[in-house]
Amino acid sequence: MTTIYSNQSYQNQLFTIPPVANINPSNDIWADVIEQLNDLIMAQYDMSLFERRIFIAVIENISDNLLEIDGIKVLPEILLDARQIIAASGLKGESAFVELQKATINLIKHVCKITETDGLLQVSLLSSAKYLKGKGQIKLRIDANLHQYLLKLKNQFSICSLEKLILFKSYYSQCFYELFKKLPRQNSTITISVDQLRNILRIGDKEYERYFDFKRYIIQQAQKELAIHDTSFEFKEKKQGKKVIALQFFFKK
Repeated sequence: MTTIYSNQSYQNQLFTIPPVANINPSNDIWADVIEQLNDLIMAQYDMSLFERRIFIAVIENISDNLLEIDGIKVLPEILLDARQIIAASGLKGESAFVELQKATINLIKHVCKITETDGLLQVSLLSSAKYLKGKGQIKLRIDANLHQYLLKLKNQFSICSLEKLILFKSYYSQCFYELFKKLPRQNSTITISVDQLRNILRIGDKEYERYFDFKRYIIQQAQKELAIHDTSFEFKEKKQGKKVIALQFFFKK
């Protein structure tokens, strides 16, 4: 049995999981082992499936090196085929381009918050998006400050793994998939408190307030969608009196 929780000296993590009562601390996995639970595409904001497809294309085409222009380091522009993204999303007609434009606008509005050693970095995911008339292409600009993080993401996940994420119907199923993929493979079970799981999933206090709804629409939906993946799981509720305070997840070896 394994409990995940925070190492107090680890400042860059995006989540902490407090230990659950009666769990042997000798088997704990520190949160920094799991790293930063995907700073950019999970923990900071929700993405629609369309936005995620654009973001995956950005990751796939990100340059390994920065350019230096007039002494300033910049990230090379990224040129995407808009028609390819639209086709992959199953959209058709003029409305597809409208939805694509909405998606890039939302990505520009997304502000990443990354704790660095010398302070908090706040930066938009996309600096700009320009649609090239008559070419069916989008020219994207990204802040150079994001380069090391996007590159790290590209190296951590194969494009195939990222593509799997956009097939999930539920955003929370995507979160569970990424969280469980981060766990060391030798672990067949973990225990997470309900409160901390809500925190990881960025579920507000007014959302799914009843545990019954949280279980049905979040946990059981993820269980259904992950059933065909290597992160399939069963779970057991841990109670304090009548209240469910934690969930123990079991994985097939």
